Amino acid sequence: MSASGDAARTDPDKLAAILGDWLAKRHPDATGIAVSNLRNPAQGFSNETWLFDLDWVRDGKPAVQGMVLRIEPRAAGTFPDYDVSLQYRCMEGLQGSAVPVPRLFGFETGTGLLGARFYLMERIDGQVPNENPLYHVEGWMHALSPEQRAALWMEGIDLIARIGNVDIAGGSFDFLDQRQFGATPLEQMLGYFRNHMLWAESLNRPYPHLHRACDWLDANRPADQPAGLCWGDAKLGNCVYRDGRLVAALDWEGAHLGSPVVDLAWWLSIDRCLSEGYGVPRLAGLPSRDASVARWEAASGRKAMNLEYYEVFSAFKLASIMARIGTVFQQRGLLPQGFRMDTDNGAAKVLALLGDRHGY
Repeated sequence: MSASGDAARTDPDKLAAILGDWLAKRHPDATGIAVSNLRNPAQGFSNETWLFDLDWVRDGKPAVQGMVLRIEPRAAGTFPDYDVSLQYRCMEGLQGSAVPVPRLFGFETGTGLLGARFYLMERIDGQVPNENPLYHVEGWMHALSPEQRAALWMEGIDLIARIGNVDIAGGSFDFLDQRQFGATPLEQMLGYFRNHMLWAESLNRPYPHLHRACDWLDANRPADQPAGLCWGDAKLGNCVYRDGRLVAALDWEGAHLGSPVVDLAWWLSIDRCLSEGYGVPRLAGLPSRDASVARWEAASGRKAMNLEYYEVFSAFKLASIMARIGTVFQQRGLLPQGFRMDTDNGAAKVLALLGDRHGY
């Protein structure tokens, strides 16, 4: 890792110069390249993100483009491993498809410039439903009518139906086949998150509630395991809306192969964890589970087979992720003394409710 790379990640002027030079080499057809307004926004806990404005001339026409820089993390965070190229390759495979993803402007495989691999993509203007604070409690969606909220929700359901119908037969998504975790997509999902659970425990303390759910999932695996492309983090909070329409699907870091029902289950489960999991009522107008399933089945042309199983998996997956995030928050002193966010969170609450129902 170069000292200049470390310095660039703390100095916007140096970072702007590096990105300008990199873009000039990657896009020799462009002239007058200028990078400005670099800022490090509030973000999640996986990759490092920077936003900036790009002024350049292409095809003889001046243009200003909002941009996003995603940098691969250098230390373990939410996940024990992280390959930033997977999300880039997923979006690359979806360019020009019925799934709206940002345009891409290149991937850097070396680590010399910024101390880690990175890529650039366009910044999509629009509004994203907030999760902190919860969109059920406050935020821009509260200014909408119940009918407008329902329309946004159903656009998301239609989107995940289209993702599940992406043709993967040509092999363009074979890089998501993680045979080190199992022979089938479901075995791979379970293997990866069992490993995640054990890793999270090794960095803090035992989580018996996760073990009970994981054992139940392993013992009750459905026989029907169709393989399709899964977004992996299908939720309102990863959808960009503009003028009442869904214009982009963000955050493909968790993409994998699996049953298309997985994304439907995750969409429903995330919303449940953000409402029932924290003891707050759902925002008026958001469609019910039954209405959402009916819409997905009509849009996808499939039956939501084994949905309850995948809802348990979704709650387990999110509870394991929250266990790790809670540990990070504890270590950084971001929690009140004695508060255990690693076990006291919306996902763990919903996982327990599902355990009462299914007997784990």
